Amino acid sequence: MARIPREIVDAIRDRTDISAVIGRRVKLQKAGASLKGLCPFHQEKTPSFHVIPSKGIFHCFGCQESGDVFGFLMRVEGLSFVEAVKELAGPAGVTLVEEDLSPDERRRLRARTTLFDVLEEAASFYESTLWTRPEGQACRDYLRERGLPEAIVREARLGCAPDGWNRLLEHLHGRGFPARMVMEAGLARERRGNDGHYDFFRNRLMFPIRDDRNRVIGFGGRVLPGDDAPKYFNNGETPLYAKSTVLYGIEGARGAIQRADRTIVVEGYFDVLAMRAAGHYEAVACCGTALTEQHVDRLSRLSRNLLLLTDGDQAGQDAAERSLPMLVKAGVHGFRVDLPGAKDPDEYVATNGPEALTAALEHRQSLVEWVVDRKLAQYADQTAAGPQRTAMSRERVLEDLRDLLALLPHSLVSRVAARIGMREEIVLESLKHAPRPQEAQPTVQTAGWRPHRDMVHVFWLLVHRYDQVADLVQGLPPDVFGDHPATHGSLARLLSGEPVAAVINEEPDPGVARTLSAVVARDTLYDADVAALSMAQVVRRLLAPRQHAERSRLTAALEAAIREGDPATQRELLQARAALHARTSALDEALEAEDVVGFMNSVRAS
Repeated sequence: MARIPREIVDAIRDRTDISAVIGRRVKLQKAGASLKGLCPFHQEKTPSFHVIPSKGIFHCFGCQESGDVFGFLMRVEGLSFVEAVKELAGPAGVTLVEEDLSPDERRRLRARTTLFDVLEEAASFYESTLWTRPEGQACRDYLRERGLPEAIVREARLGCAPDGWNRLLEHLHGRGFPARMVMEAGLARERRGNDGHYDFFRNRLMFPIRDDRNRVIGFGGRVLPGDDAPKYFNNGETPLYAKSTVLYGIEGARGAIQRADRTIVVEGYFDVLAMRAAGHYEAVACCGTALTEQHVDRLSRLSRNLLLLTDGDQAGQDAAERSLPMLVKAGVHGFRVDLPGAKDPDEYVATNGPEALTAALEHRQSLVEWVVDRKLAQYADQTAAGPQRTAMSRERVLEDLRDLLALLPHSLVSRVAARIGMREEIVLESLKHAPRPQEAQPTVQTAGWRPHRDMVHVFWLLVHRYDQVADLVQGLPPDVFGDHPATHGSLARLLSGEPVAAVINEEPDPGVARTLSAVVARDTLYDADVAALSMAQVVRRLLAPRQHAERSRLTAALEAAIREGDPATQRELLQARAALHARTSALDEALEAEDVVGFMNSVRAS
């Protein structure tokens, strides 16, 4: 197992903005001295996830997940500690030498890094083909016909895969990447009979798919006019690319989503670029799949408002309807935006201009109400003519939506009842027979040391009021904290002035680590002017159980000595009990007089 020097780890941590790293995945808002958002580790509707930039710590009060910036990357990206350190070393400007890594860690990191390198080199090759080579002329002509501004095209890094079986392979081979690695990146396939490899993308307009750190992780390719091949396809799944979680355009949309407090989900790559050209960078698209729970979960961390601009055809409307239960379960407010006279946003902007698109977005409709209206229209067409027609369609709509309505708050159920045209009490009565799913509760970790109130306060004072209390605690006898041996290592490191993020990161007991993270996230407990006295009071409470136990032991021993008629032992025990009483009285008197220094000196002397 490789060991990276602590000073290297500390330097990377100190130079990394934890709020920026976490902010790429979680929408954070200011909350006192910390930042707050919806936890990325469990489903919740009320934010309980805190990031404390000044301490380099995150903590969720719901599921108790906590740690530093390395721990966050380890959890969300499945990295080892060494891999997380390596991931952040470059941006932090810290050199991490290969000798610090084990052979297995070097292999894994090189494989991951090389895949990024392969994809980045491929993106550059496709871009160069598009803009500088004769083979890119057809793609350039097609883009000109589409009317997208060149600035948007270049920003999106569109490219051209030239015709031919191994043009990309030859280029990448010349850069030192073997065919096996190109195939692992999803850009090549093996010929039948194991007779070499060939390019996966040929004669296509290329759309690099990037992650929220702007790294190329895959590609989508669009057929050019006149080719009867499938219109779009993406490379297969790789260690970096999983279509159920990837969103096209997220690298440019993340900040815009947080600023606008909404996500616009469209169907195609060109739709994303058309939205950008119209000034709406908060648009993203799925990559070769329908909207998934993973997509919704990821987007819900940035905003709880999601606007669907799926195509206006039957398939697009069906996709919008299917997404409703998923959005409701995730606590996301879904909306449907219709674009009259156009199949998709790309066509709508081309025909009506960006101002019309902005106006259409403002006329969004609640997805719940849109689905109700759609079902009413469908069933009205299917039922027989006559006075029963409307009533039958309403009953069928209610039957279809019963399970969904069971997830909704009462106020929204009332609106749906009015939309259907049924009395609210009838709708509510029907829901009694529909199971109401319980909101998933976070799994609270319980392993390790169980927090003790007074020890939590000691930790808090050392973390938040170090200058006022550290000197007071130095040199206290071990039995003050003797009932909590699991805390001794972290206490010693905090007293020595080590950063709390480093202490948490290396704390072997998960209970102590979680408690420290929770302590960091709570920034109000004791004011600075009462911190010293408060520490003394906490120490007094910690001493009390041991003093009481010692008094009980001496009393029991004295009673035994009396029964046995042993006067010498009786005198000895009486003296010990009197000395214990004197010590406890001195402590209480010093505390009552608020003589903190005298109190601590008495504790040390005892």
